[in-house]
Amino acid sequence: MADNFAIPTPVIRSKIGTRVIGGKLCLLNQNRAEGWICAGSSRRVWEKLQKNATIPEIAADFQAKYGISNEKATADIVRFVEHLWQRQIVDIPGREHITAEQRSAMVKQEPDNQSGKMFALATSANTLCKMWIDLLIPCNLRCRHCYLDFSHKDIMPYDKVIDIVDQLAAHGAAEIILTGGEIFMRKDLLDIIAHVESHGFLFDLYTNANYIDEPMADKLAKFAIQTVQISVYGTTAETHEAITKKAGTFDKSITAARLLTERGVRVRLACHVQHDNFEEVYKFPDFAKSIGAEYEFDTKLVPNRDGSMLPLGYGVTMAQQAELYKAKLIKQPKTDTLCTAAVTKGRISAAGDIYPCELINTATVGNLYRNTLAEIWASRWRTELRSQILGYKPHRCGGCGHSSDCVPCAAMRGFNLENHMEAPVSEACLLTTADLISRGKTIADNSPAGAAAKGCVEHLMAKNVGRMIKDALIQITAATG
Repeated sequence: MADNFAIPTPVIRSKIGTRVIGGKLCLLNQNRAEGWICAGSSRRVWEKLQKNATIPEIAADFQAKYGISNEKATADIVRFVEHLWQRQIVDIPGREHITAEQRSAMVKQEPDNQSGKMFALATSANTLCKMWIDLLIPCNLRCRHCYLDFSHKDIMPYDKVIDIVDQLAAHGAAEIILTGGEIFMRKDLLDIIAHVESHGFLFDLYTNANYIDEPMADKLAKFAIQTVQISVYGTTAETHEAITKKAGTFDKSITAARLLTERGVRVRLACHVQHDNFEEVYKFPDFAKSIGAEYEFDTKLVPNRDGSMLPLGYGVTMAQQAELYKAKLIKQPKTDTLCTAAVTKGRISAAGDIYPCELINTATVGNLYRNTLAEIWASRWRTELRSQILGYKPHRCGGCGHSSDCVPCAAMRGFNLENHMEAPVSEACLLTTADLISRGKTIADNSPAGAAAKGCVEHLMAKNVGRMIKDALIQITAATG
């Protein structure tokens, strides 16, 4: 098809976002939750297509600007348009008989927002790519492991939400996650969603879904939502509601999930695994699939922001964590990743504070109620904080025999927590130990976890992780939503 110079003028589909990251055009297909980096002169071609220019007109422009032959210009433009058509970013008149499935089959590579290429480009360009926005603190539930301090009632004002979304779009950010608190407690949520969509973002909603009924599901189905993530803590009401501490919440969440999937909305059930709902984990994948939903597990816990250590007592044991790795239900730690905190991702609190990532809540990059995003991202403080995060190495890491096995994540190593440099063990140690055990590896005596085990790994593995933290043997630092 690329050699057919008689290709009709393409028609740009609706719900296609445009970003420029590091000087490169990035197209965001909201309909398919895909992001694509376009190299070379594609940015100029796209700008012309947005103005309804024909391919011969664009070719003539290229011939005049770059001094290339009309034939070469046309061939390059047609090749780019073909790529756009295959990725269902544009339609070409006369090809209506070719199905979406057939077009998808022509694309051999993974979308750049899923392969990590878009994050890599954003990192090199010092540009935000993904932002979590806490729209409010209030919630209708009081899940026993929640880290939120509900004595605070912060609700981000609507005009601030709109301004922040506008700033993120101008900055070049591609993805937004709307979270809380319970976001559906906001009466203006649909207006916020509409604004996010109109600015071309790929976006997710995080919720317990207790406020999603049929009319709301109908409204949500009209948006190009990437995923609605629903917190579900088991396959039965008894298990789920022992965690949410409120009767009737399981049926509401599951009913909402069904309503959404029936309307073609992508749903992910997020299950926080704890020591007493662990056995239901193995039933959960089939349970989610029976609803038409995807699923995801997490085991991380943090103290409540009011200082209470109570949530930590619900954690899985080391042995359970290792079993989750072995069963491939939770991804094993990656040691070759570059932390992107305070550069390509962050989290904005309902009070306007920007945290370096979705996990670190002990340091802020700045506050959007006092400064603009452009000012904060250009600030020396952000650069210095980024350097601190990249170079973070607590004292316990110095002589550890598992440094090469440990995930290089400052959040999991306890960045900026009280006594973080001196703490004997961190979550990174914990997860690394469970990972090594799951792969049949020996735990080094000179590692923090090995020292805590005192020669008896079985004893360590049987421990409830949260209680170990509570007893000040281990700090866990990553946040859950």
